[in-house]
Amino acid sequence: MKRASVAALLVLIAIPLLAAMAELPPHGSSETPAYTHVSERYLQRGAQEAGAENIVTDVILNYRGFDTNGEVTVIFTSVVAVAAILLLRDEERTSQERSSTPVSPVLLFIVRTMAPFIALFGMYVILFGHLSPGGGFQGGTILGALVIVSTVVLGPDVAHRMVPAPARPWLQAAAPLTFVTVGLAGLAVTGHYLGFPSGDEWGWVGTLMLVVIEIGIGVGGGTIMASIFWMMEEER
Repeated sequence: MKRASVAALLVLIAIPLLAAMAELPPHGSSETPAYTHVSERYLQRGAQEAGAENIVTDVILNYRGFDTNGEVTVIFTSVVAVAAILLLRDEERTSQERSSTPVSPVLLFIVRTMAPFIALFGMYVILFGHLSPGGGFQGGTILGALVIVSTVVLGPDVAHRMVPAPARPWLQAAAPLTFVTVGLAGLAVTGHYLGFPSGDEWGWVGTLMLVVIEIGIGVGGGTIMASIFWMMEEER
């Protein structure tokens, strides 16, 4: 009886869902709302409404800002989960001697020479993501990769000075913290969480809010990448 009731309930739920699917335009059709309404709105009014010349940034941080807010929270949760798994282990961990093979002088020279330029490029990608291709996720990946390469080539001491241990927890949480801060600021100004002011008078405020979020995503993402690498390296 119980199985029959569950089956009947599933059928009742499936009927309206299947009816709605039957009314949808064919897959890839140019008549879908995404092509006839959404895309056109984004392209024509994105810069004015969302505050960035880069339409991708408008979509990710403004039009679908709630989704991105959840994404950065998930990314921060990943480093918390990795740390929890590693810290809760009870067995004794013996330290392993590092390889005594010296690093190539050519590799040392390249990394030391290019590191400042890579860091500058990463910050440029973050700060100008609202104007050109890039943004916090991309710039954070560049900065995180730089810290990881520095760990491998220059040693962990040099890399750890780039991301000081006392500030590390705050840097790891930079993305969700900035998102919440900007979201509450938007609530105070516009009456909506993650509301971005628009128009000639307030447009610069909305752009500034986008840049702050980009910085938080970049710093937080890069720190999380480096932190997970360090924790996994300690387990080898």
